Amino acid sequence: MVTNLGFDAALWPEDTRKAFEDYMKNGGGLMVVHAANNSWGNWDEYNKMIGLGAWGGRDTSSGPYVYYNDAGEVVRDNTDGVCGSHGIEYEFEITTRENEHPIMKGLPAKWLHTQDELYERMRGPFENATILATAYADVEKNAPPWDASVKGLGQHVPMLMTINYGKGRVFHTTLGHFDYSMECVGFITTLQRGAEWAATGKVTQEVPEDFPSTDKTVSRKWGE
Repeated sequence: MVTNLGFDAALWPEDTRKAFEDYMKNGGGLMVVHAANNSWGNWDEYNKMIGLGAWGGRDTSSGPYVYYNDAGEVVRDNTDGVCGSHGIEYEFEITTRENEHPIMKGLPAKWLHTQDELYERMRGPFENATILATAYADVEKNAPPWDASVKGLGQHVPMLMTINYGKGRVFHTTLGHFDYSMECVGFITTLQRGAEWAATGKVTQEVPEDFPSTDKTVSRKWGE
């Protein structure tokens, strides 16, 4: 069974949290979608499950920023600062970082995602975690107009991740803010393949012929 968390919710009762931790440690599957990484900043085990999180009471003590730099190196940045930011919604390019991972195998090296929030400045323990894909958080384009003190990181920040938690598998996507964001064929494909991987450790689904390119986004209604 795969549990899909895609919401920012009140903290679960202690018994429920413990049962969920046991489920994951014993081989459960978890899929974290967009704002689910805002939840439960003070639940240490959940932060380990998701690798990186945003908002939800998280701060510098929650862990470093993690991103790729222009040299293709993974950086753990302990700079003080906010946890979680994004600019206005826009189309942005996704870059594959692990092209042999079952979720990403066969996908283009780069593809254009539909209008969405580009989450950045996530923090967390990032243990037993792998960045599958990133997007560039442009200094100006990803600056929130409602907060002049914050600029885009100017780094390649995680969009898709996997995390091993005990015997459990987690697929974490920061994409999917609104319905039109979720209609991106890139989002649909990675979500479905990520769910299969979290459940089984394998991916059997083929990459669809209408998968986005670097030139244009491709959208379709769910079920089409």
